[in-house]
This record gives sequence, structure tokens and C-alpha cells, in this order.
Amino acid sequence: MKHKKYGILFLLICFIAGCGFHLRGNVNLPTSLQQLYIASGNPYGPVTLQLKQILGHSGVSIEDQPGPQITTLSLKSERFNQTTFSQSASSKTNQYTLYFSLDYELQNNKGEILYGPRTINTQGNYTVNEDAVLTTSTQEATLRTELQRQAVYQLIEQLNSKSVATAVQTTPKNPNEN
Repeated sequence: MKHKKYGILFLLICFIAGCGFHLRGNVNLPTSLQQLYIASGNPYGPVTLQLKQILGHSGVSIEDQPGPQITTLSLKSERFNQTTFSQSASSKTNQYTLYFSLDYELQNNKGEILYGPRTINTQGNYTVNEDAVLTTSTQEATLRTELQRQAVYQLIEQLNSKSVATAVQTTPKNPNEN
């Protein structure tokens, strides 16, 4: 019976590993990104704060200002857009698609672009019912938060990518490096 439990556990682990599942807290950025300055037009906004928290908990040193040997993650812009997805015959209920876009790039200590500019896009739908206005505003606010969170995780995945590692390693940070 004991061996059967271990066998099932082993199969479950193999299945999870095979489907591409990764723990979200496990961020292994290239060594050149272990010291980051995050430049943002909204330094206390949810995207910037989530990035600092997740990267900081993963061992990345989040710096207060740019400097030598410090890569800058520049969050260029964050924007929401909304379109009507569908409308009921009585026009009392509408469904909307909410889009969130995040533009970013990585720069060396001289402001030269190492990677990017890139745009991350997320989207989701919500329903507006004129008879339940309070529920609708809560639903939209929740969706906005979720779309920003998804964008943060997509950004972290991109920072973990081979293309970012290659771009940051092949571009010297200062003229003395080779």
C-alpha cells in the first residue's frame, strides 16, 4: 500500500512537471538582473509594488536609484481600454472587454536599451447590469486588479526568458566590460 502511494505521488509530480507548471514564487533571473532599479511613472501603483514585492522575495536586490552595475527595468506606460462585448435587447445589461497594456524595457546604467521595448497585454470580460450598479463597479475593480496581476506575472516570465538573458549578457553595461 505504501508503494502504491509513492507511485501515485511520483506520477502526479511527473504530470505537473510535464504540463509546464512552475511555482510563481520561484524567480531565477539572470545574474545581470539580480540588481534592479524599477523606473515607473507610477512608483506606488499596484504594478510597480507587486513587481518589487515578488522580485524582492525572490532574492533580487531592488535598488532605490540607478547606478553602476544596476539594470533599470523601465515601466514606460500602463493603460486600460474598454470595448463593448455584447448588449442585451433591453440595453440594461452590457458585457464589456477590459484591456490592460504594460510597456517596458530594460536599460543599462547609461540608459541604453538592452531589451525591448515590449508590450504585455491582458484582457477580461465583465457584465454591467443597470439594476445592480454597486456589484458592477466591484466587478470592474476586481477585474482591473486581476489584469494588472496577470501582466506582472507575464513580465516576470519574460524576464526569466532566454531571450532576455541573452540580450542582457551580450550587451556590456559599461565600456570596461567585454
